[in-house]
Amino acid sequence: MLKEVQEVKVGGRMRRIHVRPFAWSSRVPLALLVVLSGLFAGCGRGAATATPSQSPDQSAAWMELAPGIRYREGEGRVSLDIAPPLLSEESVRKFAEYAQGRMAQATSEEKAFWEEQLRFVKEQQALWSDEELVVSVLERAFLERIPLPLKEPQRQELRAKLGEIVGQMKRYGPENLPGGGDFQGLPPKLKTSDGGMVVGLDTFPLLVQHLGPQSLFPSCSLAASAMPTTASPGAKAYAFASCSTGSIIWGQVETRTSAKAANDWPPPCYDSGWPTSQCMSVAYGSTGCYSSAWAGYYYQWTDLRIYSSRRSSSNSRCF
Repeated sequence: MLKEVQEVKVGGRMRRIHVRPFAWSSRVPLALLVVLSGLFAGCGRGAATATPSQSPDQSAAWMELAPGIRYREGEGRVSLDIAPPLLSEESVRKFAEYAQGRMAQATSEEKAFWEEQLRFVKEQQALWSDEELVVSVLERAFLERIPLPLKEPQRQELRAKLGEIVGQMKRYGPENLPGGGDFQGLPPKLKTSDGGMVVGLDTFPLLVQHLGPQSLFPSCSLAASAMPTTASPGAKAYAFASCSTGSIIWGQVETRTSAKAANDWPPPCYDSGWPTSQCMSVAYGSTGCYSSAWAGYYYQWTDLRIYSSRRSSSNSRCF
C-alpha cells in the first residue's frame, strides 16, 4: 500500500503525488518506487491558454538577425525573440553590432535594456556551447523529480540520452523539435491506472529509452510587449508565459515588466513558476516614458539559468 500522500498545487488545481517509502538495509536491496499520479494534466505541443491580445504593430512579421535571434521594430519600440540553443558565435557578433547601433542614440533606459540583452546573448551562447554543463543541469532536474538511487552505469545511460536531447535542441531549436517523448506516449508499463507514472530501478531503462526533447522542453507560448498607453499618455508593458504540461520533467517560466512616465514610477513586476506566469506594468504621464517586458522558460542550477526560449520588448513612447 502507498503510505505517503502529498497534496501539491499545479496549474491552479490540486494534484496528488504518491511516494512509496523504501528501506535502507545492508542485507536487503534498496528499492524505490515513485508514482506521480495525475501530475501531468494536458498533453501535446500546444500551450494550455491563449496569450493576451497584441497591438497591431506587434503582429508584424519577425525579421531574422542571426541564428537564434529574431526582431521586429516600430516607432520607439523593439521586440526580440531569442532561442538560446541556436545561438552561435556569429549570433553574438551580429547581435553586438545591432545592439551597439541601437545604443548610439538611446536614452539611458534604452541603453540599459540593450546592455542587458547583449549580456544575455553572450552568456547563453557560452552556456549552450558547454554541452556537458547543460546535461548536468538537466540531470539534476531529472533526479529531483524522479529521485531513484542510480548506480554509475545507469547515470551514464541517463547522461547519454540527455546529451542526445541537448544535441537535438541545438539542431532544431525549441519551436521545431521532433515529436515523441512526452507523457502521453509513455509505454503502458510506466503508467498507473489513475493516469500517473510509475518508475523504479527495474523500469528505469524503459523510461530512458522513451525520453526525447519534449520530455524536458515543453511547448511554451511566450508574449512580451511594451507600448504606449491608449486612453491617456503613458507607457505600459505585459509579459505572459504558458507551457503545455505534457513533459515528464520541467523547469520554470518567468515574466518581468516595468514602466515609468513623468513622476509615475510604479515598482516593477516579477513572477516565476509553473506552468504559467504573467506580469503587467503601467505608468501615466506625457514625458519621460519607458516600459519593458520579458518572458522566458529556463532550468536553474545554483546561480546558473539555462534558457531554451525568451522574448523581450522595449518602448520609449508616451503616445
